Amino acid sequence: MAIRLRLLSLILMSLFYSGCATTPTLSKSQVLEEYDQIAIFQSRLNEDRVNDLFDLAPVGFAAAEAKLAEAIAFGQNRNDGQVALAIIELNKILDKAEADATLSKRLMREVLEARQLAIAAAADTMLKERFSLLDEKLRKASNQVEQGDIEDAKKWRPELLQGYSDIELEALKQDATENARYDIAQATESEADDFAPKTLKRAHEELALSIAVLETNRTQREKAKSHALQASKLAQRSVEITEMIKDFKRREYTMEDIILWYQKQISLINEPTGEELPFDQSNHQVVTVLRDKLVNYAELQQAELATRMDLQSRLETVERENREAQARFDKIQDLFTSDEANVYRQGHNVLLELRAFNFPSGGVEIQSENFALLDKIVTAIKSFPNPDVVVSGHTDSVGGAEVNLQLSQRRAETVASFLEKVGDIDRSYLTAIGYGESRPVANNETERGRKSNRRIEVLIINE
Repeated sequence: MAIRLRLLSLILMSLFYSGCATTPTLSKSQVLEEYDQIAIFQSRLNEDRVNDLFDLAPVGFAAAEAKLAEAIAFGQNRNDGQVALAIIELNKILDKAEADATLSKRLMREVLEARQLAIAAAADTMLKERFSLLDEKLRKASNQVEQGDIEDAKKWRPELLQGYSDIELEALKQDATENARYDIAQATESEADDFAPKTLKRAHEELALSIAVLETNRTQREKAKSHALQASKLAQRSVEITEMIKDFKRREYTMEDIILWYQKQISLINEPTGEELPFDQSNHQVVTVLRDKLVNYAELQQAELATRMDLQSRLETVERENREAQARFDKIQDLFTSDEANVYRQGHNVLLELRAFNFPSGGVEIQSENFALLDKIVTAIKSFPNPDVVVSGHTDSVGGAEVNLQLSQRRAETVASFLEKVGDIDRSYLTAIGYGESRPVANNETERGRKSNRRIEVLIINE
């Protein structure tokens, strides 16, 4: 019996060790799919990391990550009992870590705000070592919160607050003045402090102003950069002055040589005017003459530019109106078949020569067969914004000229009346004119020609 129990014990031990040595049967992603609780804690830890809680309870979150890894390992071997125990422990560890981080966040609220401002100023990259040192101290303070040493943790606040604030300001200064500092250093190296001390001094003053602006109000970054840019320009100018003075010295220029050189330079500027500068007068008068010429030139250029812009604007307006007129004409032309009307464009106006408009012989009543055509005429007119409309009547040469004139007038008035009453077009925009037989478009000697001459025309005026 004892031997059998011993054998059974050995078998169980063998199974246990062989199980421990077995390669995991699940991958990590499969564990997260199969064990909901593990996936929930993984997501919870990821969210805490995104919310920057890890540094506010470093020990607790490190322990939580270790316990989660342990739970995942148990899950990979399908050891459900151990997974359940690990989850219980993980829940306690993570609850405490999050609570400690929340407390640290409350205690260090102003410090964390200062830290974010430092990051916004790029202090975490520009002053990486100092930033990392402050972060390490912040983790120590957070560790004391985890241990319950709240009063000791509070003692870190003044140092951390001042530290993050200092590196924020230093980063802002470096960002705003880096180029200016470099240009001033280059100017000093080129001996500008000996040859152009006044200009270099002004560069130093602008640099100092840039720094002072930030020290007074850190939000005035653009103003600080403006002063720094001016410092750069002055430093570069001091270098140019220095090189000119050195060149004069190498050439052994006398003061007279320098004055003659200067006059030659401004003569080159004046050359396009075709007039000489009055060098026989004082320098002030020479400069005044040159300035006045430049002012006049600038005024002429400005006037010419204004003229060109006005012309361009007018051309664009004409082109736009032409495009609109053509588009409107194309739309109207598409309304009518070739049997119904000839459509002509006259500038921005449109003439409808209605070929299918029929009146009874000697009559002025509109026939029902023409109602559809009249609807198209109304549509064409309303495609314009409040145009004037001239309806003209025309006849062939059959009958007396006076009779034909009266007939064409009455027919034109009938069409105009239809456009007003049925088409809802304001009568004040409508004009009816009868031309009788005076404006033929074809030969009255043939029936076809006479038919073409018996017509109604509608001129839509948009000008």
